[in-house]
Amino acid sequence: MNDDTNQLDLLDIKPPLELDPGDGTGPLWWVLAVLLIAGAALLWWAFRRPVKPPSPPSPDAVAQRKLREAWALLGTPALFAEAVADVLRVYLEERFKSHAPERTTEEFLNELQQMPQMTSEQKELLGQFLKFCDFPKFAQLDPSEEECRRLHGIAVKLVQETAPARPGSAPPQIVPPKIN
Repeated sequence: MNDDTNQLDLLDIKPPLELDPGDGTGPLWWVLAVLLIAGAALLWWAFRRPVKPPSPPSPDAVAQRKLREAWALLGTPALFAEAVADVLRVYLEERFKSHAPERTTEEFLNELQQMPQMTSEQKELLGQFLKFCDFPKFAQLDPSEEECRRLHGIAVKLVQETAPARPGSAPPQIVPPKIN
């Protein structure tokens, strides 16, 4: 036999690859980085300011907006008078913590006499306003457009006069729309 065919072409084994052992701090850097990120996240969570929900609008701002919206009902005097009266009753309930909407006009006016937050002129004006607003509701008498405008003006005046004063601010003006 031929010696050439019996010899297998095998390569020699390569010597082991020599790796630089380093100083052993490679994994330590990764652990340190993870700890720093976790610490930063913990600090952010601990010191973040809670998000405050927006404060609700003040009762007088809501009442003034609703009084502006009531102008759309001017063509139906009974609904207009009822809407304006309801706005004022709800405003007074929220502003002075009374129970105006659940009481009759007489009950509310009796309770009103105990409110030190309103002047006697305001109480008298409110009494006349509420009694006049009862006419369309109970006597089926529709107020004239001029009377509706006067009712609206009284409601706006009472809201503006009883609203809490804000430093450096003038009360907003509600101007009725012009009729052609």
